[in-house]
Amino acid sequence: LIAPPSMALSQAEASGDRPLRVLVVGAGSISREFSLRHFTQSSTGTVVAGIVDLDESKARELAADVGSAQAGAKVRDADNNKYRAAAQQRRGAPVPHFTSLDVALGEGTCGGEGDEGIDIVYIGTTPNSHLGLVEAALNRGKHVLLEKPIAATRKDADAIVAAAEHAYPNLVVGMNIGMRYNEALIEMKRRILEAKELGPSSSSKLQATLKTHFAQWPREWQIQPWCAGRMEGGPLREVGTHFFSALLEFSGAHDELHSSAVSKPVTARIRANVSYPENGGSDASQQLCETSASGEIVMAGGSLPPGGLAVDLSVRTDAPRDIYELEISAAEAASPAPATTEKSFTLFDFCSLRRSGPDDVLVRNASYGRKECVLALVSEIKRIKNDCHPELGSQIPSIVTARHGRNAQLMLEAILNSNGKWITIEFE
Repeated sequence: LIAPPSMALSQAEASGDRPLRVLVVGAGSISREFSLRHFTQSSTGTVVAGIVDLDESKARELAADVGSAQAGAKVRDADNNKYRAAAQQRRGAPVPHFTSLDVALGEGTCGGEGDEGIDIVYIGTTPNSHLGLVEAALNRGKHVLLEKPIAATRKDADAIVAAAEHAYPNLVVGMNIGMRYNEALIEMKRRILEAKELGPSSSSKLQATLKTHFAQWPREWQIQPWCAGRMEGGPLREVGTHFFSALLEFSGAHDELHSSAVSKPVTARIRANVSYPENGGSDASQQLCETSASGEIVMAGGSLPPGGLAVDLSVRTDAPRDIYELEISAAEAASPAPATTEKSFTLFDFCSLRRSGPDDVLVRNASYGRKECVLALVSEIKRIKNDCHPELGSQIPSIVTARHGRNAQLMLEAILNSNGKWITIEFE
């Protein structure tokens, strides 16, 4: 886990460089948040230069909102929902909008060279479309920020990793999986693995429960049909990916500072059962996503104690209320723990942390890490262009790579394909 990169970029921005220009592909809920909240010069040193969506009306609407915000209109979240962000009033001119990435990158207003060109393509579309869009952006010489999950299939995930690593260091592909910069998760790891606040037994083995429970799926703001489909949607893909990434970050699977000479690679053994509705469709594109899942995830190596981390997984779509919780405790010890030992730490609602009792909150509503994913990508782009100030040094943050995104995908696919049998993964 890495400290949020805001300090590194704020110093880099002081150089007076122009903001990096972003072409936003997809005009859905998450793209609205990014376009109006995170792709701004004051926030991340970026600016939206165009919108692409197959639905021209959606592209036009978001382009108008972005243009208004860039002209000084205030941005509001309708119904306190950040995914429904919009400009409060119309001002200025809309940014350009398109229905094709190829056309957008071919237009002079978005695809030209120099200051008028696009630097970054943000891909906030359905998972099945990711591979083609990533390859198209890289082929046109653009950096990429890619939404999770990395892809709809392992084959596509492998191809995205190959394309990203072939393009580097000339081009950078980063992913929007904010758990790397989540201050609540960072504090959870510090207290459990470094300060050992769970007591002596935590030095030998940890146990956990991972609950993602929903009153309904899709959630009320997820209006696109694919969110309910088996191929691209479902709670395991949409929400599970966040928490699989949290487990990988917690375990040190993505810790680039540890040496293989002193730390074993992180592995996972996964056994799960997944339930689906009886919708009777033979066409995979028409089949509905999972309604529940239960299983075990046993992780070892990396930063974990010798006995590893055993996680009980529970996913429901018929719960009384939505629950997002990862609770970690020490495995039962033969002798009683000291009175000062904590019983557990719980990461809840993505960005909050509590210990033992429900009222003992240590971190509340921290930044999830979306802005930080943009900051990390911008810092990496500046680093490879030798634009960063020397004094930044090790403060330059590490991006969430395509390989990291594929590791979360491996956990997802193991759960979906297990059918009660153990599947073993060794992470890269």
